[in-house]
Amino acid sequence: MKTLYFLVALVTVGILFGMLAASPAVGQATRTGKLILWGDLAMFQPPGHAENCIVKNRFKRGEPAGFRFYALDGGTNEPETSAQVVVHITYGGKKVDVPALYRGVPHTNPATGQPMPVRANQWTAKWVVPNDAPVGIVRYTATARDRYGRTTEYLPQGGEPSLLTVVQ
Repeated sequence: MKTLYFLVALVTVGILFGMLAASPAVGQATRTGKLILWGDLAMFQPPGHAENCIVKNRFKRGEPAGFRFYALDGGTNEPETSAQVVVHITYGGKKVDVPALYRGVPHTNPATGQPMPVRANQWTAKWVVPNDAPVGIVRYTATARDRYGRTTEYLPQGGEPSLLTVVQ
């Protein structure tokens, strides 16, 4: 009889250890929803400038094009603040990657040393249109990756008239 109790206890302990090994580690959550990324374009002039943050898609050489993005956990519909967003710009045969900055926490503007406004749940990237950029459509996409390993890609919507365009 003692052998039977010992075997039952041994099997029970084995099952418990097996269940613990198969479950995620404590503090390591999994996500069932997809990572979602969307955004828009705006003029990124300094604060106080009359055209700052105006939504537009036509930029002259030397003007700051701003990319504003939002990353969501599709399972919870909550912002995924761990996302790392990068804008991929192709113009005149060149490719440029511009990392976006998560604006939900305080940052200092590297150019001025002044504090940047906090923008809850927003990522921003600025690209000053180079002087050698040809007139016409500039192709861009954005990608995001979060701490759970999920990735996604943003493709601008609409036809050519709504895409980022360099004008004279």
